[in-house]
Amino acid sequence: MAQTRFKFIREEPLVKPMSRQHRPALPWLTGLLSLSIFATSCGGGSGSGPDAGNPDTPVPEPTPALSLLAGATHRSGYLDGAAADALFSGIPALSLSPTGDLLMADTGNHAIRKWATSGLVSTFAGGQSPAPAPSVTVHYADGMGPAARFFYPTAVAADASGNTYVADTANHLVRKIDSTGAVTTIAGKPGVCGNADGPSQGSTLCAPREIRLDSAGNLYVGQGSYAYPKIRQITPAGVTSTLPMELPEPERSKFVVDASGTVYFTHGSSIKKSTPTGEVTHVAGNQDIQGAADGDAVTAKFSILHDLALDASNELYALDGHDPVTIRHIAKSGAVSTLTLTVPAASGGRSLVVDRSGNFIVSLANVQSTWIQKYHRDGTRSTLVGKPTAANPEAVAADGPGTDARFKAPQAMALAKSGALYVGDYDAGRVRIVRPDGTTSALPLQWPAGFANPSWRAMAVDGQDNIYTASTAPFPGDPNLVFRISPTGQASVLADVSTWVPPFVHGGNTYRYAAAINGVAADAAGNVYAAGVNGVILKIIAAGEVTLLAGSPGALGHVDGQGSAARFSILGNMTLDQAGNLYVVDGLNDAFTGIGPTIRKITPAGMVSTVAGRADLPAGLVDGPASSARFAAASYSSYSAGGVYIGQDFGSLNGENGGTASLAMDAKGNLYVTDPVNSVVRKISTEGQVSTLVGRAGQRGFLGGDLPGIIHTPIGIAVRDSKLYLATRNAVTQVNLPK
Repeated sequence: MAQTRFKFIREEPLVKPMSRQHRPALPWLTGLLSLSIFATSCGGGSGSGPDAGNPDTPVPEPTPALSLLAGATHRSGYLDGAAADALFSGIPALSLSPTGDLLMADTGNHAIRKWATSGLVSTFAGGQSPAPAPSVTVHYADGMGPAARFFYPTAVAADASGNTYVADTANHLVRKIDSTGAVTTIAGKPGVCGNADGPSQGSTLCAPREIRLDSAGNLYVGQGSYAYPKIRQITPAGVTSTLPMELPEPERSKFVVDASGTVYFTHGSSIKKSTPTGEVTHVAGNQDIQGAADGDAVTAKFSILHDLALDASNELYALDGHDPVTIRHIAKSGAVSTLTLTVPAASGGRSLVVDRSGNFIVSLANVQSTWIQKYHRDGTRSTLVGKPTAANPEAVAADGPGTDARFKAPQAMALAKSGALYVGDYDAGRVRIVRPDGTTSALPLQWPAGFANPSWRAMAVDGQDNIYTASTAPFPGDPNLVFRISPTGQASVLADVSTWVPPFVHGGNTYRYAAAINGVAADAAGNVYAAGVNGVILKIIAAGEVTLLAGSPGALGHVDGQGSAARFSILGNMTLDQAGNLYVVDGLNDAFTGIGPTIRKITPAGMVSTVAGRADLPAGLVDGPASSARFAAASYSSYSAGGVYIGQDFGSLNGENGGTASLAMDAKGNLYVTDPVNSVVRKISTEGQVSTLVGRAGQRGFLGGDLPGIIHTPIGIAVRDSKLYLATRNAVTQVNLPK
């Protein structure tokens, strides 16, 4: 939906240095922790000391600065490197280069990736910018390789000369990547949806989704727009024209073009063809009835037609089915047969290509993993990219030791007195306990009658290991509650804060969040603090009495000051220091409010100041002095009249950028802030300097060893002594902090 940006003129935020806090040393982990099941880069130097040269003296393995404590990043992300470890935003679309390399349209990462026959996956062109931020809207640029920009590219095609053509869907363009990696635009106008024919500088396209090449070098482009459900042809000279046919299901139709110019395309669960003159006839299957039956053109049935492909002899094949996915052959007569090359473990597919030797290459996925499989004509098969994992939905939230455990959507976390981590696993609907050795188990929860799973966006633990979290309120009239959960899992309602977090007015419209409490903190005495998205910080005593500590309900802004005179924007997670000062992430959904992300401090007396960030600038990734640093605290806002929806942090609404920042403070007074948009962790030192400590902007996966490494969408965070813990996608990651 369209987003509205509200601009404000305000003074430079006042930056006050954080006081250095002291915390007594706590006993912590002993022994080495298990490493990632993915490739890691082990840090550290060579051994030294009096026994270093003695071959009989075992040299201990260096402890990696970054490692997985529990769980494993899988399914989707953005990770180059060894093919087995590569991650994509979803199932990539495929095309083979003349040298046998595999070109892949990685749609959600706005990138064209390449698998080389050497076994490495790299970004061939595009990819996220070095410092992406939620409010940045520039997604188009020609240039060399990764300097170019695409916007949801959905298909690729490679010619015999080593050129690659890209359906740059959201930019409404066809782009060309030559053999040197240079990206140019050959058809369409950036951001313009249209259907104008003519030379490249005058033509327009609308949501190109499929792209094919014929033997003469002509490009055929399928448009995914119902306004212009056409197939366009682009000649080698760059002239665009429109074929005399329409795609019956433009958002779903797949097509191929044979040597004669005949277009074979999918229609529901059938395949049809259109001659160069536009005459359409039936080939095989029944467009309205799904099935998996072989037979002649009339009796054969297809299930879900993911893709079509032609081999060197113009024989037609289809990638079909759902659990399992199969490869079907369609003869010239329309007779359909299922090849014995069924695809084990796959519940979905996207792309099918046939190499020069007649082998099949397919991109596949299930709930656990995404991979690219090759099926040889001799009946053998091999995995080219990724790691296929059995499609067992229950295994996605499995307990177990270390990296054998599985999480579904880990979000907020808090440390217990024992050193164990409490992790709120949203999709699994439970609290997971991760012990110092990485072993994961579930806390048995007993909820009061009539209450559903909370949001797990915020969680805190008091001095008695009681857990605090907040409810969801997806429907009008649902209460906004703060829960207290005992160490044995017994949940009760601490307070109903609904009157403090009513719908708020912004820009003349009234909005309501589906979960009004985004931050929770608790001190040793059992006082609980809650951050409302409507701009309030609440204090809740152990008896459940609620008072306003700072801010004004529904009055959004950015003003430092005392108590109710202060103004916050959309608030996020919180943490407490040893002196009882609160620190909160402010400025979520800046694309909605026009107020940039900042870190705010609230004293026990309710005095509010700005610690770091720029409220007058959009979200970004800028290190340096705290007063000029910029943060990215949450994914794009998605809103409509009457509601502002949080979605799931790893849900489809927010995609890979889903999530809300969290923060924690170490014993020295340094603050650590997660950035799920850029997949990094920022540090705010006691000297007021902001730096990027963990992760590489835009890369999402896991690469352990020396910092910064690579992590995947960090959300929850906790710190004790020299250990930093992060709730990342499907895993809990551990960081040994620099001394």
